[in-house]
Amino acid sequence: MCGLNRFLIVALSLVTLCLLSACEHKPSGKAAQPPTVTVALPVSKEVTKYLEYTGTTAALQSVQIRARVAGFLEKITFTPRAKVKAGELLFVIDPRQYQASVNQSKAQLESQKAHSKLAQTELQIAQSLESKEAISGLKLEKKGAERDVAKADVDLAAANLDTANLNLEWTQVTSPIDGRVSRNLVDVGNLVGATEKTLLTTVVDDESVYAYFNVSELDLLSVRRKGTGKRDPTTDLPMNFPVFLALADETGFPHEGRLDFAQTQIDPSTGTIQVRGIFPNTDGTLMAGMFVRVRVPVEKREALLVPDVAVQFDQGGRYLLLVDDRNVVHHKRIKMGQQVDDMRVIEEGITATDRVIIAGTQRARPGSTVNPTPAPGAQQRSESTIPVKTQHK
Repeated sequence: MCGLNRFLIVALSLVTLCLLSACEHKPSGKAAQPPTVTVALPVSKEVTKYLEYTGTTAALQSVQIRARVAGFLEKITFTPRAKVKAGELLFVIDPRQYQASVNQSKAQLESQKAHSKLAQTELQIAQSLESKEAISGLKLEKKGAERDVAKADVDLAAANLDTANLNLEWTQVTSPIDGRVSRNLVDVGNLVGATEKTLLTTVVDDESVYAYFNVSELDLLSVRRKGTGKRDPTTDLPMNFPVFLALADETGFPHEGRLDFAQTQIDPSTGTIQVRGIFPNTDGTLMAGMFVRVRVPVEKREALLVPDVAVQFDQGGRYLLLVDDRNVVHHKRIKMGQQVDDMRVIEEGITATDRVIIAGTQRARPGSTVNPTPAPGAQQRSESTIPVKTQHK
């Protein structure tokens, strides 16, 4: 009997504790608050569409300076990487043997002139004697032939003198163009030009620089159909068609030039055509042989842009999360354009009045209700000018 009473007391105690606990956890009656997200309207702005390529640079002119006569290198008169003018002296090859050849050729020429003068005099004497029938006609013809040979010998001696003067001139190695000279590839005292035309250095004209790149057939047609004004005969494009260039470590495209040449036919194996732009290079930043990015403007148009962080993706592709008038989240597939700074062009899928979630996307689910707040600075962003590019590798 005592055991039964003890069991009843324990059971009543447990029931009392459960009732007290239930009383302490009464529902508060307050509903859960929807998550807060940041929204913004797409930016509607006139933007420029660009085609972008990779290319390589080349100098306007590049000349290999070679020894044109054989001899020992006597002097180097330039500083490596210095700018030189056309005709400026770069190297001196020992000229003594060539000066001797010039002197010898001059003496030979004078000798042949004297011989020619003597032959002319003998011919005149023979002509006077022949008129008096003092010599035969055969001897007269012989004197005439000797005069002609002597005259030809004078011409030959004059040509030899010209050659000797030319060889002597070539001992003074000069730059044929304005440009920047490289280092000397041969030191003073070495024999040059003995078995081959020894390469001494190079001179590169880099006041302006070419950039070569390949354009697809479709892109070429797109560019050629822009504009209705006068066309450049070297490119078959509108006159002074602009082009922009950037080096590997540069942001944006700070170097502006123009297209100045296009090949006359498309390569059927690649479906591309080589195009060339020319860029001023007064500060020497651009060098021949660089890999560069080239951007060609195609058209201006109105486009919608959103912050790039707002674009989401899954197995179905890219999408945005939108908030409707009832603050309900919707999932919208889009066709995405290129990124420009922190913005992204949206080609299809949204309108200018759609509220796009740009922050808090991890707290938003399609079909759920959210608390949208406007993005700070959204109006300032919509007033900026933003270029658009199409990338080609």
